[in-house]
Amino acid sequence: MRKITTITHFMQDVSFLIDKGVSYSVEEINSHIENRDIVDWMEREFPFRSEHGLDFSLFKEGHRNWIHEKYESILGGYEGQERRKWGIENNGLCLLISWGTEIIRDLHGRDGSANTPESDWLD
Repeated sequence: MRKITTITHFMQDVSFLIDKGVSYSVEEINSHIENRDIVDWMEREFPFRSEHGLDFSLFKEGHRNWIHEKYESILGGYEGQERRKWGIENNGLCLLISWGTEIIRDLHGRDGSANTPESDWLD
């Protein structure tokens, strides 16, 4: 799966949860990012075929590791600045969407010039 597909699929799942009224504190989401278990935790919280279930079966180990690495990188640089930088203070899931947007910007360059096919795929 391509990196762009990995992050956008993850963001769509998070968006689905927000639409259903699911909310977690910024601190709880940050804790799962720090523990590098955000995808695994969400998979346990929202098992496939449950009311708000998500299908994370497409996310293989390499995809999960990449997501964790990218979110952890942003957390390391901006933890505690969520409200000031992104205006998010009530729902940590919204932070995952905003930071996912930052990951996409970084992936393809702020001006779109970083799209290199060699680095576009995850195993």
